[in-house]
Amino acid sequence: MRREKISMLILTVTCMLAGCGGEKTPEVSSLSIDKEGKVSHQIVGQFEQEYYEKDGLMSLAQERVAEYCADNGEGSVVLGEVDEQDGKVLIHFDYASGADYSAFNGRELFLGTLEEAQGQGYNLDHVAFTSPKGQPMEISDIEEPEKMQVMIIGMKPTEELLVKTFGKVLYVNQSAHTDLDVSFAGKSGVNISYPTAESGAGDSELSYIIFE
Repeated sequence: MRREKISMLILTVTCMLAGCGGEKTPEVSSLSIDKEGKVSHQIVGQFEQEYYEKDGLMSLAQERVAEYCADNGEGSVVLGEVDEQDGKVLIHFDYASGADYSAFNGRELFLGTLEEAQGQGYNLDHVAFTSPKGQPMEISDIEEPEKMQVMIIGMKPTEELLVKTFGKVLYVNQSAHTDLDVSFAGKSGVNISYPTAESGAGDSELSYIIFE
C-alpha cells in the first residue's frame, strides 16, 4: 500500500503539467534519449503546497527509487535534482533503459529500429507519418528500415512533453489522425501534447518518432 501511494503521488505530479512565468524554469516536462538507450526525464508540474512540500516529495521519490532498484538492479533508476521554482516543482530522473522508464512510470516506451518495432508487434503500416516539410510518408516507402530508429511513447490526457532524440528527426505521426498534437522542435526534438480526454479518461495514445 505504501509503495502504491508513492507511485501515485509521483504520477500525480507528472500529470499536472503547465507553463511558467520565468525564463529559467522549463515550460513543460522533457524526455531525452542517448545512443546507449539511456533515458533522462525531467518532470515539470504544479507545486501545490497544501498537498505536499518539497522535502516530503523528495523523500517519497527517494523511497520509490530505492524500492525499484532493489528489485531491478542498482542504477536502473537514479533520482536527480528536486527543485521548486515559480510555483512549479522540477523532478529529474535518469533511467538505464527505456524498459526501466516504462516499468517505473507504468507507461509505454519503445526504443529501437523500425524492424525491431515491427517484430515487437507494433503495426506501423497503419500509422500516418509526416516530414518536417509536411510531406506524408508510409513505412513501406522508407529505405533501410533496419537502420532507422523509432521511439514510441504513450501519452495520457492533459499531458505535454518535449522529446529529444540523439539523431535527426525524419518523421512523426500526423496530428490529424490522432487525439495528439505533434510538432517538430528543431532537428532532433518533438513536442507532443494530449490536450483533451475525449477518447476516455485515462486512455493512453501512442506517438511515433522516426529518426536517424
